[in-house]
Amino acid sequence: MNRNHFDVIVVGAGFGGSTCAALLAKRGLRVLLLDKNPRAGGKAMPFSRGRFSYNPWFICTAPVTGNLFEIVLEELGIRDRVKLVAPETMGPIFKNSSGRYVMAPQMSAGGGPIDPNMMFDWLEVKEEEREDALKLFTELVMMSPQDIETLDNISFQEWLGRYQVPRGLYGFLAFCSDGLFVVPVDAVVASEAVKNFQDIFLRSGGLFCQGGVGRVAEAFAEAVAANGGKVILRARVEKITVDGGGVTGVVTSKGSFKAPIVVSNAGIQPTVLKLVGEEHFDKGYLNYVKELIPSLGLMGVRYFLSRKVIEVANGTIFSAETPWTLERWIRARSGEIPDEMPIWYEVPSNYDPKAAPRGKQLLITGFLCPADPQLGDEEIKAWNDKVEENLFRAFPELPDAIESKEYYTPRDVSALTRDQVLAYQGGECIGLGQIVGQGGKHKPSPKAPIRGLFYVGCDAGGSGIGTQQAVDSGIKVADMVRRYHHMLQASR
Repeated sequence: MNRNHFDVIVVGAGFGGSTCAALLAKRGLRVLLLDKNPRAGGKAMPFSRGRFSYNPWFICTAPVTGNLFEIVLEELGIRDRVKLVAPETMGPIFKNSSGRYVMAPQMSAGGGPIDPNMMFDWLEVKEEEREDALKLFTELVMMSPQDIETLDNISFQEWLGRYQVPRGLYGFLAFCSDGLFVVPVDAVVASEAVKNFQDIFLRSGGLFCQGGVGRVAEAFAEAVAANGGKVILRARVEKITVDGGGVTGVVTSKGSFKAPIVVSNAGIQPTVLKLVGEEHFDKGYLNYVKELIPSLGLMGVRYFLSRKVIEVANGTIFSAETPWTLERWIRARSGEIPDEMPIWYEVPSNYDPKAAPRGKQLLITGFLCPADPQLGDEEIKAWNDKVEENLFRAFPELPDAIESKEYYTPRDVSALTRDQVLAYQGGECIGLGQIVGQGGKHKPSPKAPIRGLFYVGCDAGGSGIGTQQAVDSGIKVADMVRRYHHMLQASR
């Protein structure tokens, strides 16, 4: 076979693309994996500065037990190539009714189900409210898959509205929804929210990897080459070529490559509107793609600290007042940024001591923001200033320990991963298909209406939290592509 001809070309070495490519190579297909960046990992690509190593921004990974990373690593026979770790405790911080910032008691990251009564004490749930609160918790964690599927057409807020939910508990569940899906509680599809809350409450959260979570995707990419495939980094895909209604390959900054199957991890909208081109799709499908609504953006700060300030590995800062709703978001987007909003944080060296020089720390924060890569500097500063005020109240020792800091914004997210092809979009934190009408059974199909073209990643085909959703998509799309490949062979 010509060295530039492959069975499958995978565009993008994020978690979805690297999973799919590695599994296909392991199963005998000749695979080419391409990425524009110098390392695999996509939105979780490992970074370093001096002797600090870290994720590029806050990344939530769950569950801890029975996670999809381990399943794929086992199939690839490379379980020893990465070290997955979970902290002994996590650090959600609740600003209570008296204005005190109180860390959750004994929120074990690997110790099994959470004790509801401990949570109720922490969240100021009154004794007379606990029966209804416990009923909510019980139904949330015990709901069957069949019952979960019936929630595809309502928001998580609508489902919560069936119960008498105390304000503190509502704040906790709503901010978790913000963090897992990066859309407000009244927009996220209830079925996905319930399913993922079950994963966290029963199998815990906060999974990490020594060297950064992106190290897992790098191991998957390495497995592509180890199983006879090819990986080319720093190769920007400029065009997915189409002839006679079917894909024929790709044109990149490092040359052209041929294949009857192309799997895109570049996002559905950039794939359709830029890499393939509108002329190859009918108007109905183009309108459908343009109307898909992505998650919101994420921005924050990397604080390089002169000493150890925080004991836990990750956490959140929230109150009963912080949950996002669509109405609250619209006001914030028009300039009425709230005084308080949920903040997520992680300290890589509290997972992996080698992630920071001895005696120092790196704190990474994250919070929801507009996904527009064109967000202006003044608006970025306004969002960051509001968040930093609350961060310093929760950690009063932090300001004196800061040696330097770096900001990240939707511009950075878009530059690293997803090209902007529609106004106000491109810097989304997760991708498409998180909201009512576009999640659950309504999630976009991984199969495009062009022969041989598939999508992989958080936009299509998967379920779960962040990187787990992308890996789930990679597993499912690999099965679809392998079957399609065999049918192609059989028809010749």
